[in-house]
Amino acid sequence: MNVWHLDPEAIRRYARGVAPPELAASAEAHLMKCAACRGVISSYVDARRAETIWHEVADRVDAPRRSGPERMLARLGVGEATARLVAATPTLRGPWLLAVAGVLAFAVWAAQVDERFLRMFLVVAPLGPLAGVAVAFAGGLDPTREIGLAAPYSGLRLLLIRTAAVLAVTAPIVAAAGLALPGSHWPAVAWLLPTAGLTCAALALTARMTPVVAVGVVATAWVLVTVPAAIAGHLDLAFGIGAQVCWLAVAVGGGVWLAVTRHTVTIKLGRSA
Repeated sequence: MNVWHLDPEAIRRYARGVAPPELAASAEAHLMKCAACRGVISSYVDARRAETIWHEVADRVDAPRRSGPERMLARLGVGEATARLVAATPTLRGPWLLAVAGVLAFAVWAAQVDERFLRMFLVVAPLGPLAGVAVAFAGGLDPTREIGLAAPYSGLRLLLIRTAAVLAVTAPIVAAAGLALPGSHWPAVAWLLPTAGLTCAALALTARMTPVVAVGVVATAWVLVTVPAAIAGHLDLAFGIGAQVCWLAVAVGGGVWLAVTRHTVTIKLGRSA
């Protein structure tokens, strides 16, 4: 039985990429089965270039595909490793953000029906960003927790990066809900300084406890103080001019304390569960 092989001209044209489609298809089918022709065509191939192409293909296949948030952060100049850690934050995902938006939408609807519920919006508004910080460091919800702890970042840097990312996404949602409230736009901004103060207070407490526990302590204290005040109609206790100044002081004080205790924060983050 005669064995058919590619003729030298066909091999040369195929190797240079100038063979017509029907010849290229026939050559590829034959080369899959014929070691002799593969040996001949190898002399036309630049081994160094082929090796380079192979490594590029392998790297492209093995490299994880970047998500939309990662690409957006990269365009803003954020490093690849940092962008990946931020994009993997559980509270930056659709289900969590939809849940926060749903709660706030319900609060806005209730305030439209009865303005007395406006007080409850002010109580709930700071809890969305604050809860986001807690979920960002919840061990069972963070798929990259071990990677984050092993990353060449200090615990404080990881804490601040993720907290900033959570606030940057959740704060506009709360602000949009506030603008939809009936009456003046004061409630749309009254929650900002309390949120900053509560967040900084929780971050400061990470020197003594894990982020999840710290947020839980601060959120519980906030609810215990503001809910009775809202029911009694004394919102000035938490949102008046004097209270706003106090929240600003708490935010600054928490930032200073966090800077002083930054090494302890690294240890606590490493032990968080």
